Amino acid sequence: MGRVFFNTREHLDTSSCTGTDTYVMLASDSGKTFMVSGGAQTITLLPAADLIEGWNCRFITTASPSGDKVIGAGSTIIHGSSANGSGDAGAASDGTAKTSVTIEAASQAGNFVDIVCDGSLYYVSGTHGQNNATTFA
Repeated sequence: MGRVFFNTREHLDTSSCTGTDTYVMLASDSGKTFMVSGGAQTITLLPAADLIEGWNCRFITTASPSGDKVIGAGSTIIHGSSANGSGDAGAASDGTAKTSVTIEAASQAGNFVDIVCDGSLYYVSGTHGQNNATTFA
């Protein structure tokens, strides 16, 4: 039986979330992991009219960003929470849909945010080692 190799690099994006230019997510970004660093940036999720059931991605901080990375949906369709290492409540949408989740400049290497879509809403979960690394607005 032969070995099966998958092109895992297709699912890793090391450049789109490391600068300051706005990045607009695509349907083809589903399943990707985005490495996060660099300056303040706007990252736009798929608009409400184009949501895809099962669409998902992950954002991993590789180095403390020098500015906030605002991940926005353009409408109030984001729910979720993130936990921090100190056991505090972390950040959450508290059951009320929000328009964005922000990976703050306080984020450290290894922190992550996962986003999953059910076809009508985005759900966010994340983990970070310090307070105020992720916020919802």
